[in-house]
Amino acid sequence: MKCPVCKDVTLLMTEKKGIEVDYCPECRGIWLDRGELEKIIEKENTYVESKTENKTFDKKDKEPHQKRKRESIFGEIFDIFGD
Repeated sequence: MKCPVCKDVTLLMTEKKGIEVDYCPECRGIWLDRGELEKIIEKENTYVESKTENKTFDKKDKEPHQKRKRESIFGEIFDIFGD
């Protein structure tokens, strides 16, 4: 399949966490087939639920102005061009 943006570049396919992701190596666009977004959302919900289960947060334990990076499966799935 050709990239809808670049027109003449063939999309590459990779599989991350059981989700097939088509991407353009030129413009770095990412395209999902039908049903793949729903799979990602379902995996994200499961991932977040598993991370937040049985956790309690105590305000006095946190440093002032400390920002926590939100953990997400999206970073893992869409990390096509990383490292």
